[in-house]
Amino acid sequence: MNKTETEPKETGKKKHGIWRVFLRILAFLLALAVITGAGVFLYSRYTKKHYKITFYQETSRKVSANIRVAVISDIHNREYGENNETLISDLRALKPDLILFPGDMVIRDQDDYQPMLNLVSALTEIAPCYGVLGNHESERIYYGDDKGLRDAFENAGLRVLRNAKEDIRIGKDTVQLIGVEGTSYGFDEYGGREFMDKTDIDPSSLCILMAHIPILFEPQLSGYNFDLGIAGHVHGGIVVLPFIGGLYTDEEGFFPKFTAGKYILENQQTLIISGGLGDSKPFPPRINNMPELVVIDINRY
Repeated sequence: MNKTETEPKETGKKKHGIWRVFLRILAFLLALAVITGAGVFLYSRYTKKHYKITFYQETSRKVSANIRVAVISDIHNREYGENNETLISDLRALKPDLILFPGDMVIRDQDDYQPMLNLVSALTEIAPCYGVLGNHESERIYYGDDKGLRDAFENAGLRVLRNAKEDIRIGKDTVQLIGVEGTSYGFDEYGGREFMDKTDIDPSSLCILMAHIPILFEPQLSGYNFDLGIAGHVHGGIVVLPFIGGLYTDEEGFFPKFTAGKYILENQQTLIISGGLGDSKPFPPRINNMPELVVIDINRY
């Protein structure tokens, strides 16, 4: 009789115990979510005002002395310091021989990009500035009717290479700089293949090939005779997972091959992809992925 009376009480205690465990787990998960959310928010705020400088060392028999190239990619109308003075000051101290802009200076739906024109104007006093159009510039030109965009940047001092090649004299060396337009599906449509097929590249001089979208380099561009490729666009994969790398890009989807860093293409050319200095939209935010200014030193060996 006593046993029968105590069984319901023991069952009730077990139910209350399970419920308390559930509430504790729920409270822990909620606290973890709040802490994670706050961390992401603070990190996002931090990356809007700070960046890292990533240095790469390359060697070539085609140069007689060091050539330093700075890469400003995907800045998307962002300012580091008032009038970008922090960025300008760093570049002044770095003393590059050449400053490259592999696209996305602007944001497609922001009409005021005067800060970017001011940035280019200031940087031309440090080194020659060359660039290509990114998808945001192209969309403003073709879909937003901003026909004066290229002229505005050219007038500010940026030489925009739209399927074009220029020979640049740096010290005793000549650098062949090529800028190619197009997307992964529009290499032919935008004239990239026709231009590259007829472009004469001197194998005795260093050749740098700049294109906004990285996957253009493999397979479309890797078959051509250049030494160093420069790209941006993918913002480092947005979210960088420890031991794995960038999480997502529009062209390659989840766990892409091309996100940021140095790659060796199938024909042994070097491709350097910048993680970019800005964001084109507020979400998703960069996570474990600092904006970066890329500096490439090319030395003779």
